[in-house]
Amino acid sequence: MNVSVSFKSVFGATMLIAGCCIGAGMIGLPVRSALAGFMPSTVAMVLCCAFTTITGLLILEATLWFDKKVNFATIAESILGKKAKLITLFLFLALFYSLSVAYLDGGGIIFADIFSAITGYAVPRSVGIAFCTVLVAGITYAGTHMVNRLNQLLMLGLVVTYILLMMVGVMHASVLHVSHSNVLSTLNVIPIMLICFGYQNLVPTVTYYLNKNVKHIRLAIIMGNLIPLFVYMLWNYVILSILPADISLVKNAEIVTQLLENTVPLISIVLLVKSFSLFALLTSFIPNSISLVDFVKDGVRHSFNNVIENDVVCLCVVFIPSFLFTISYPHLFLNMLEFAGGFIDVLLFGVLPAMIILMGRKTMTTAKYQVSGGMVTPIFVLIFSSIVLLLKLRVFYA
Repeated sequence: MNVSVSFKSVFGATMLIAGCCIGAGMIGLPVRSALAGFMPSTVAMVLCCAFTTITGLLILEATLWFDKKVNFATIAESILGKKAKLITLFLFLALFYSLSVAYLDGGGIIFADIFSAITGYAVPRSVGIAFCTVLVAGITYAGTHMVNRLNQLLMLGLVVTYILLMMVGVMHASVLHVSHSNVLSTLNVIPIMLICFGYQNLVPTVTYYLNKNVKHIRLAIIMGNLIPLFVYMLWNYVILSILPADISLVKNAEIVTQLLENTVPLISIVLLVKSFSLFALLTSFIPNSISLVDFVKDGVRHSFNNVIENDVVCLCVVFIPSFLFTISYPHLFLNMLEFAGGFIDVLLFGVLPAMIILMGRKTMTTAKYQVSGGMVTPIFVLIFSSIVLLLKLRVFYA
């Protein structure tokens, strides 16, 4: 009985982590990996998977220092001080908003494409962005019960379309089309991959869900990263293998649907990719919106007594700025994903965990678990994070 319960708990935690990783980042990944090539982008995937696994384990180590229930911001405050907590909260807010803008822009493309196909007229992206905003805001306002039921259907659609797409795509795959290689372009894959493997904020939750059982938590984190790695590698191979050998044809694409629409004559694949992209975007956008609403709600909780007014205000604070920014500055899907991954994610889930471990190991003498590698591991995380930050800064100021 205990073994069965443990297996179910570990499996649930693993799926929670894997599900958090697999999402909208997939629809932008092939656009960048097509320019880098299959092998270089695969190396980047493995490297990013290792990085996020290690950082997740570092956060686990820090979480286990505390007997009471803590979140990442509380850990940062306890070890690095109040300023670190403010920085952490700011980075979380920046991450949520950056992803909201990216998802709105990507959703605008997808919904505008759907409406154009239905009406026979070229529907502008702004209409798609507006519809996506209203749709996700309405779902978020409907409450957790509604979201859970809808999310189950969306996840089912995501899994079914992915499996069908892989089955159809493999039959039309060409090894010659994945022979392209451009190592320098791999640098643009890494920030998006860091977003694709983003789950670290769940580590404290998983820690308490699995009753601080280190063996089970480590297994959930490691397997929860390996499953998305396999999914991304297969996805990357199939998409790149059906693209034309002439890479210049894909340089102006923003998401995978645009990447394939004008270059792949197979209607079945294009339709499956569009369906998958819609499910992938919504399964990422909705949880991100709920997290951002909850985050904002904590900030305005003491300003409003009425729960309905509070929810409405929070929805406005979350969606109006994102909508206005996306409308004013379109074509930001890839740029916002790269900004979120190359800057915010690296600072929040790379630099901060490493600093927490380096400082905390000096004072927390009752450690229940320590990541292998001693001080070398957090130093490696700092070095890798610094390299990614410097590369992105170089591109930003170029």
